[in-house]
Amino acid sequence: MTEKDDLISIFEKEMISKIYGFCRVKVNSTEDAEDLSQDICFEVLRSIHSGKKIENLNAFVWSVSNHMFYNWLRKKKHGTTAYLTDIIISDENIENEYIFREQEKLLKRELSLMSGNYRRAVVMHYYDNLSCEEIGQLIGKSAGTVKWWLHDARTAIKKGLNTMREYGEKSYRPGKLGMSCQGNPGSNFEPMVCTQRKSAQNILLAAYKEPMTITELCEELGISAPYIEDEVEYLVKNQLIKEVSKGKYQTDFVILPGNNPNTAKRIYETVFPEYYEKLIDFLESQKAILTESKFNTAGFTWERLLWVYIHIISDIAVNIYRHENNISVKYDDIPMRPNGGRWIALGFENGFGLDEKIKWEIYHVFDGPVNKTDKTFAQGFFHLWSGVDSSVFFETPDEVFTLCREIIKENINVNDLTEKQKYLFSIALEKKLFVKTDSGFKQNYYYVESSERREIEKFAREFYNTVSKLIERAWNIVLDEYASSVPKHLHWQMGNFLANNLNHLVTCSLHCAYKNGKLSEPDDNNKEWLSLFVSE
Repeated sequence: MTEKDDLISIFEKEMISKIYGFCRVKVNSTEDAEDLSQDICFEVLRSIHSGKKIENLNAFVWSVSNHMFYNWLRKKKHGTTAYLTDIIISDENIENEYIFREQEKLLKRELSLMSGNYRRAVVMHYYDNLSCEEIGQLIGKSAGTVKWWLHDARTAIKKGLNTMREYGEKSYRPGKLGMSCQGNPGSNFEPMVCTQRKSAQNILLAAYKEPMTITELCEELGISAPYIEDEVEYLVKNQLIKEVSKGKYQTDFVILPGNNPNTAKRIYETVFPEYYEKLIDFLESQKAILTESKFNTAGFTWERLLWVYIHIISDIAVNIYRHENNISVKYDDIPMRPNGGRWIALGFENGFGLDEKIKWEIYHVFDGPVNKTDKTFAQGFFHLWSGVDSSVFFETPDEVFTLCREIIKENINVNDLTEKQKYLFSIALEKKLFVKTDSGFKQNYYYVESSERREIEKFAREFYNTVSKLIERAWNIVLDEYASSVPKHLHWQMGNFLANNLNHLVTCSLHCAYKNGKLSEPDDNNKEWLSLFVSE
């Protein structure tokens, strides 16, 4: 390709949308913006074809755009007045006054995008009229350092004034980031609490694939640097983003689409039918044992028990596959976090999402299974239809599960609770772990002692031996869909996240079992804990 061809290619790929954006800001009507942008494009292309030497295409386009806009103003004037988007100025000095105002706006724009020390030095020196020595004394730096900052800032401003900047898509169409984690959240419910604001969510989304500077993040989000700096500092402190090189930041956890039907669809159509048949046959073959009182302390029906057994047997089988094939990071290798938690964050772009193509009706994986480990082992698998997410699980203190266990084991009588125990039991009632009936308080979730849990784990191992090849096929489908979209520096934790897609085996099984009348009907008293499995 010739130099002329290169310029035309860059212009078409990078500049045309910027020119139209420039015109939409400058004029009121869409029609005028389209006409003006066409005139500008024609003039730029005419110059390129004429062989004009263009060393900086961005600066050249910016210059042509402003020149063509001034000409447009003259042509559009009525009598002695030209009308702009937000100002009315006299014909006498139309260009000079407009240029002054534009330059003032551009200077403020460049200052808003400039990172901390440089921005502060410029504001204090040129707006507050402080000398370099005075600025240095105020911020604890030498006058020479301040002069250096001012020099670099002036260079950056000069370059920026000749740049046709364009705010990114997230400035007008912000994304949504849903958060979960593997492991134990921090004391303030990190990492989920760290992304409650749209600004934090979109910084993490923007800096996911490639590292970005503060200025680049400002342009992408359309937010001034002081606010972006504050958010980035907070995210760095909470280890959701890290400085990978001087002044460049990149998201430090896996983010994948929250609404990708392909994986579930492919698993459902190719692997699942055989898996589901083997799972139901296996559970039916163990029904006589799994309904014994030692496995059924709550006295549930078989249809109610299947909400738990479908979940726990499948989940244990999936975890066996993960560990045998070194897919997951072991719990002991999960990093300790600043606020006491031990977690690896999991991100879902555009929230968690429903699988529109498959129509899971009311049963869909939300962010389960999730675990709590203290004196009591508890694992929950949550369903989007229930209207609750895993926060109800983490917000329930471990002491509540411990008290409930002692009541179930008849080590504590409900009528003899201490004041603290009464308070904890009131939480259990509020969360519906127990419900009050005419005959007294009734256990409302699945619980077994540790010896029975080990027996269930043996059953799951036996089941795994019959379906390991099916799980492997499902895992290969997941890798085919997602692995290439995960940045290389996150591959070490990729399995923790991608393996969650194997939970579609649980979701699909619950869906089909319910559709085929094998599961009990959910109601307001039990929908939070249908698939809760608790043990010592």
